[in-house]
Amino acid sequence: MDGRMAVARLPPLNGAKTIGMPPTKFDGLTGPSYKLGDTSHPLPNPRALRPYVDTMSGEVDTWPAHASGHAVGNVSMMLSKNKSLVIYNDEDFGKPQVIPKPRFLDQLETYLKKELRALGVTEVMPNELRLQAHREVFEYLIEDFKTYKPLLSAIKNEYEMMLAYQRQQIRDLEPLKQMLITVSEQCDQKIMSIRDEEKQEMTDLKMENKKLKERIQAMNNERGDLNSQVHKLQEELAAEYRRYRDECDARKMLIEDINEMRAAEMADESKQPTMSGEAVEDDPEMMKIALRQARIDEKNATTRLNDMVANYGDVIPRRDFEALTIKSQKMEEDYTTSKDDFAKLKAEHDALLEMHTKITKQRDEFYVELETMKRSSTPRPDWDKCADFIQGGMGRWKEISQNKSTNECVDVLLNEIAAGGGSDAGGAEYFDGKGTGPEIPAYLRVDGQVRNRRLGKRDCSLIIRDIWREKAANDAGKTDGVRDKMQDFLYEYLSRRFSMEQMRIEWGYNLEDACTRYAHDEMIGLFQGVLSGEIDEEVYHGTMEQIEQLMATFNKIDFDKGNPGKVTKDELRQGLKEVFPTIDPEMIVAIVTAAEVELDARDKDELEYQEMFKEDDEGRTGPFLDEVRKWIKQEKNNYAEDVKQQLSDLKTVSVDELKRGLSLADPEIDNKTMDKYVLWVFDTTPEKIAEVESIELSKVISRLQNGNVRRSGRKF
Repeated sequence: MDGRMAVARLPPLNGAKTIGMPPTKFDGLTGPSYKLGDTSHPLPNPRALRPYVDTMSGEVDTWPAHASGHAVGNVSMMLSKNKSLVIYNDEDFGKPQVIPKPRFLDQLETYLKKELRALGVTEVMPNELRLQAHREVFEYLIEDFKTYKPLLSAIKNEYEMMLAYQRQQIRDLEPLKQMLITVSEQCDQKIMSIRDEEKQEMTDLKMENKKLKERIQAMNNERGDLNSQVHKLQEELAAEYRRYRDECDARKMLIEDINEMRAAEMADESKQPTMSGEAVEDDPEMMKIALRQARIDEKNATTRLNDMVANYGDVIPRRDFEALTIKSQKMEEDYTTSKDDFAKLKAEHDALLEMHTKITKQRDEFYVELETMKRSSTPRPDWDKCADFIQGGMGRWKEISQNKSTNECVDVLLNEIAAGGGSDAGGAEYFDGKGTGPEIPAYLRVDGQVRNRRLGKRDCSLIIRDIWREKAANDAGKTDGVRDKMQDFLYEYLSRRFSMEQMRIEWGYNLEDACTRYAHDEMIGLFQGVLSGEIDEEVYHGTMEQIEQLMATFNKIDFDKGNPGKVTKDELRQGLKEVFPTIDPEMIVAIVTAAEVELDARDKDELEYQEMFKEDDEGRTGPFLDEVRKWIKQEKNNYAEDVKQQLSDLKTVSVDELKRGLSLADPEIDNKTMDKYVLWVFDTTPEKIAEVESIELSKVISRLQNGNVRRSGRKF
């Protein structure tokens, strides 16, 4: 570009005023320069300008306003050799325009067209080469007009600065664009997977709904059959009841007829005339008639007597009858009372039966609804996850959500978000710098304000995982075997990743803020403790070493079997006992159960052990390794408690007393391990161990719990 600017000079205008200057050979762009952003733009040496050409004062020719860019020549079309349609105007054929342009303007336009054709960018569209060509023409214009040169140069500089700023903005936004595309693709994949799951679930629900409808239809049919049977039985019962009433009425009428006949017969006997004795004695015929009548009466009397004996043979005396009557009346009263009580009890029993029927029906409905909700409804939300997004962590979330219903928890969460209490969205816009003193960590030394990026938990976990990986590689390359402090390494890590001092300080403050907010997370809390010096870094490396040792044990068992990639549950228990000799049977059961849950292998004897040692991109592991880490931490706390029991009669502990307590709590501990524990507890070096003063027992136990300590032998 500089070569073209030096050679392709425009010819001077005729009749222009010039400034006399001795001719000098052009040595390139060796004159003054100006800088826009990171790009420097040199200018030619004023002494190298050619007289009457480069030093000519600019003049503005008079040109009609209606001819500035609007005088369009005639346009014609023709076919080229390759049979394509080409458009030409009068200027392409060399025909002059009716109103000629100023010569300098014409030269600038001719030069611009020539440069555009040479660069192959004649098409009007955004292009760096087109911009460069126009920039050169504009520089010629600025150089020619000496009077307006400062103003035009200032205008050009403003445009150049804005272009540089926009380019920088585009470069800054490009990673965000890629991140947005990646997040969009991940969301689309999640949506598609959720749709597939819901489609299968909807299919299952439709099938279940169809089965339930068929069952309801069958039950409705069965109910209709039962109603028909009940109706038929009611009709038969009504017919039988009518027959019973008819028989009863007929019997009563028959008894009345018999009683009337008896009464009529007795009345006839009483109305027969009595003859005098004399007439009977005198008249034999009357005697015969009387004898015959007497015999009939005697027969009737005998019949009636037999009937009386047959009918009233069991009749009791009157006094007994009256006594029995009184007793019967009393029994009737008792019976009436009992009957009333029975009626009440029966009514209560019927009500209870009806209530039981309703409750049973409601129970069945609730059971069906429960089963339906189990299949179709979403599980109850895990509200403890909200603690990650609330400022103050789990403690504050427990405080504001205690004894709250689901709707109330939602309201509390929305209020926290609206009030700016979210863990990722809360906090001030800027952090206050902690200063530049030597007591401040190197990655936090700054005065003034630092922008708050509101680092999320996932980003924090990813950075911490990368820091551990980089530090492990850095420590492995050291020959003295001494690890760098995490604060010093973090400063080097941020310096390597961010060349700008402002970005390094900004990420240092945001990482520390995120570690404080998410300290309840086990991995983030461990990193924060190591960074602040409260937890020994060897805790992390020691845990990883034990996990790698456990993995190597399973690999050896798998290799001995021919590398099937699986171990049995007994082999899993054997490997746990081999790596952790002091582990108790209850913890082994818990770890094996966690492995079964993680691999969904409760009914299987063999386990794909390699799946249990995998972790996600944030460094999180499955239930198996969580239980292993839990036991390692529990064993360390138990060890510290044993030391505390040995030193319980002391308020302050010296070096010798701590050694005595360690020896009593762990008789198999060696001197080298004991010295390492003592140096960690008193936070000193071997050279200064003799100058260490006694410290409180609570601090000793806390340092032991935060250090990489473990029992050397079995507990006695």
